[in-house]
Amino acid sequence: MTLTSTTFNSDFKQLQVAIIGGGLGGLSAAVALRRAGHLVNIYERRDFKVEVGASISCAANGTRWLREWAVDTTPGKPINLMKLVMRDWETGQILNQYSLENYAEEWGDYCYMFYRQDMHAMLLKAATSPEGDGTPAKVVVDHICESVDYENGTVSFKNGIMVKADLIIGADGIRASPFFIFQSFEAERAEFSQLFGARSVLYLTRNLHLKLAIVAMFVGKISINSDWSSIPMILQCSQFWGGIQGSGPDGRSEFYKIVMTPCSGGDIVSFYCFMPTELTRHHEEGFVFEEVPVSDILAGRYSELDSDCVSLLKNSIDRMPWRLYTHKPYSHWYKGKTCVLGDAAHPMVPHQSQGACQAIEDAAALGIIFSGKYKYTQDITAGLELYEAIRKPRATRVQSASARAMENLNERIGFTSLAPHDATLAAAEGKLTVNEMNTYNMHDHIAALAGVMHENKMETLVDKAVCVERMNSVGLNQDSLSYAAKL
Repeated sequence: MTLTSTTFNSDFKQLQVAIIGGGLGGLSAAVALRRAGHLVNIYERRDFKVEVGASISCAANGTRWLREWAVDTTPGKPINLMKLVMRDWETGQILNQYSLENYAEEWGDYCYMFYRQDMHAMLLKAATSPEGDGTPAKVVVDHICESVDYENGTVSFKNGIMVKADLIIGADGIRASPFFIFQSFEAERAEFSQLFGARSVLYLTRNLHLKLAIVAMFVGKISINSDWSSIPMILQCSQFWGGIQGSGPDGRSEFYKIVMTPCSGGDIVSFYCFMPTELTRHHEEGFVFEEVPVSDILAGRYSELDSDCVSLLKNSIDRMPWRLYTHKPYSHWYKGKTCVLGDAAHPMVPHQSQGACQAIEDAAALGIIFSGKYKYTQDITAGLELYEAIRKPRATRVQSASARAMENLNERIGFTSLAPHDATLAAAEGKLTVNEMNTYNMHDHIAALAGVMHENKMETLVDKAVCVERMNSVGLNQDSLSYAAKL
């Protein structure tokens, strides 16, 4: 990118940015800050060859930034999601469904499903390719962060190398220990979740009979020689079993839940399987571990599960344990020239499918704040203060809603827009909705709050009443207004 006066204000300074962690959040930050005109280095503790996972949801509040950053989504092989379907655990009968067929027309961007490896490769290409605006980011592997000097902007790695940067971003997930100094004792608030998960997949290109079985479950039996183009796009639906307390005194726990989603252009079907934590013998998680046997997934009340779903799970492979944690909101996200994003800032259980989107939103906020539109490249700490004020209320709200959806599937975005099949399980007041997530305008939010927080001198705040008035003009929810009023 050529630095021109038409693109950048006269006070713009091209920053040296060090991103610790090359996952989805770190790569998103690299793309956003590259597009903003900065020089980015990504430091990853391992090689990307061990990148693991299953499906990743990217709703319109995430895909709009991929579009704004001109990310070529083709390498990600996205599935355009068309429907959410809630099914009875035992029979597979449809209890509720939410249509996304007009989603792009209504919200301006698609709701995509990616395979994690595909999405990672897509973002890595966008960050490092010579094509596109900005200087390509550089990736350095086998660098494990040991310590950070927040005020002076230096990072020390276990291999003895030290680097200096104008802006340091911790994007190394919930185990980013050098950054936990931000949270001090709050870092100890992580608790084992009440449910345990396992991830597995079906590779449909390797087994046509499995593809036929899935279509038969939802459409009806067809022959191998059928015209696949004429079949309704069942592979554009996310299917949910369970997630709701069973009836009667011995009713099934709400922590039994399955999410089945398509990804990788329809070649892969991904399963997330959950059960109460006390039923599992697996308490580990990581990047290298033994595959979970099918018998461990089908424990407890899985004996009552819809038989069609059981048959698919028995044929799944790459079954990996997924230890879940619940976290209380951290007290702050930045210190000196350093900030955190993604799971390092707001770890959440996965039950709103918003983890990736919230990391992308974090990255987008940093890209806007440190763009040529504002003068924060001259005062990194002030820019990070604004970043926290913009992102913390919204991410915390999603974090809380994700915990509620863990106990009641009707709390999930999409289903909150429908009448629940059982009134006793209705979503709580203050529910998170598709409208709230997708009508949010971060550009306007940043413009409004930047004018409030840093008028005249960058470190000077203005009257709280003015702050609330300007925030109201952006149309934000009450949580964001309350947070702004505390500044």
